[in-house]
Amino acid sequence: MRWAEWRFSAKLGWQNRFIRWLTIVNALVIVFMSVFVLWRLIPEGLRASVLTMHYNVYLGIDDVRDWRWIFLLPGAMLVVFAGNLLFALGIYRHHALAAKVLVAFSSALTVLWCVGSFFIVLVNL
Repeated sequence: MRWAEWRFSAKLGWQNRFIRWLTIVNALVIVFMSVFVLWRLIPEGLRASVLTMHYNVYLGIDDVRDWRWIFLLPGAMLVVFAGNLLFALGIYRHHALAAKVLVAFSSALTVLWCVGSFFIVLVNL
């Protein structure tokens, strides 16, 4: 797909209210949750210079890494969201329903990521 074709498809996709509003809400939720996770975990990581992450309450320590690894979860979600959105906007002209499903799937993934991130913060602090 050429740049002009993708841009035309993206303009058409962005005009769709479902895609536009779901994308805006997803982006805001991802930014808010990323700020929350980093706000809670960065001071803990700076204090010890190592972050011990528990991914569940029952099995003990799951991961001990340098504190900078806390940027991985929000960064990975942002990359997945951006890639999914770019792909959905690129295919909108030919497959509008598939693009809407991809954006809706991104919303479901965002909700799961938010719940998981909240409980990771809750278990680790």
